[in-house]
Amino acid sequence: MGGVPTDRRAVTRNPGMVAFLTVSAACTAAMPVVSADGRHLLFVVVAIINLAAVTTLVRRVPRPERLPFTHLALGTAWMLVNAVLAYGDGWFIVAGDVILAVSNVHLLAAAVTLVLRRGRDDVGGLIDAAVIAIVVAALTWTLLLQPHLSRAGVSLPLQVNLLASILLLSGVLGTLVRLLRSARSGPVPLLLFTGAVLVNLIGYVAVIIHTGSVTAQSTALLDVVFMVASCLLSAAALHPGAPLLARSGPVPRDHVFGVRAVVLTVAVTVVPTVSGVRELLGIRGDAALLTVGNLLIVALVAFRVARLGRQRETAEHRLRHQATHDLLTGLPNRTELWNRLDAALTREQRSGRPSIVLLFCDLNGFKQVNDRLGHLAGDRLLTQVAARLRTVVGGEHAGHPDEIPDVLVARYGGDEFVLLCEDLAQDVTAARLTAHVRAALAAPILIAGEPVTVGASIGVVLSDGHRDADDLIRHADEAMYRDKTLRRSA
Repeated sequence: MGGVPTDRRAVTRNPGMVAFLTVSAACTAAMPVVSADGRHLLFVVVAIINLAAVTTLVRRVPRPERLPFTHLALGTAWMLVNAVLAYGDGWFIVAGDVILAVSNVHLLAAAVTLVLRRGRDDVGGLIDAAVIAIVVAALTWTLLLQPHLSRAGVSLPLQVNLLASILLLSGVLGTLVRLLRSARSGPVPLLLFTGAVLVNLIGYVAVIIHTGSVTAQSTALLDVVFMVASCLLSAAALHPGAPLLARSGPVPRDHVFGVRAVVLTVAVTVVPTVSGVRELLGIRGDAALLTVGNLLIVALVAFRVARLGRQRETAEHRLRHQATHDLLTGLPNRTELWNRLDAALTREQRSGRPSIVLLFCDLNGFKQVNDRLGHLAGDRLLTQVAARLRTVVGGEHAGHPDEIPDVLVARYGGDEFVLLCEDLAQDVTAARLTAHVRAALAAPILIAGEPVTVGASIGVVLSDGHRDADDLIRHADEAMYRDKTLRRSA
């Protein structure tokens, strides 16, 4: 946790946060009893405090993690400008709408980048949470907000702007709730930040119903709501644990794929279904919802489906790899060796010319290393031997002029490795491969701080065009044991 205090007592030990909470509580309590101009002034005071709090947070965060908090600072700065312009009327209100939209863009960017950083291992879950929240917001819009705006004569462009803000805020709120689910005891700043978004969204909906705009003259009660949201945002920024918000958090347990598929399918059909029902009931169609809501939901669902497809492909590839490769060394396993050998024999029979070279290698002295230094040391030795064999014969790291490309190096089992190559010059290739293997294992390998030297007993078999895979492996194994016996005698 980087030594940053996150407990509740840390708040009371922070004089700046205590002072802020005191001033904010006083301003909030005064909102219902002062005039409209007085409320504007209080908003300006709190906006200045907010900007100072967030600016302080930016300086407390390491530079690579500052992007969400930089957007947060820009958003609070525009909120201050909007609070100052709230003194005017006429075109000032129009300018305030534009400035508030810019502020919301920065605040949205702050929330999105924060969510993506903290939930970087749970992108799919975050998208699903955002889609669900947006669908709920879309229903709320069409059943509650849009009828009020239509009766108030609010123009379609302004309705689209208001709807987009509500849907985006709702999507962010859904992702924050998803993050809170994984933080069982939950970092306090994340809870405060989520509360700020929720209260701001509630105020947004209430003021739209009341005035048809978010910057027009509102009631004292609505001003209190926005004041609370602003205070929660600053409290989150001032909290000692705020810098931890940008760090990756745990991933909650996911639902099964079938449930996710049903949710995404329903999400795509909600907006067209609602619009169709409105038309059947003789209610004027909701153009704003069809334009903004459907576009946003379909884009998120399409991205989610594409991601699910990529995740499935990755999982299938991983399963195929695990089925054909050794988990310890990463080399092809015995099953893959037999598949490759069968395929090589088929090519050899079609060409009518023997070309297969097979080396069966067994490490000398491996058991002694395993018994003396332990199984972990033995595993380390096997991985180092596998890396040397793979490099020396070419494979993935070809480049040396004497290397032999297109050689399969497989772990047959235990400390046994098999090399398979196809070359018409079988005798020359067999000799070169044998020399490569012995040279690769000649240098000591550092295991558990101790240099260890292991050799290999090697059995070489050349295909004659008539043997099958069983015969080749069996003869190579017998040749390996003959080589081991000769070396022991020597």
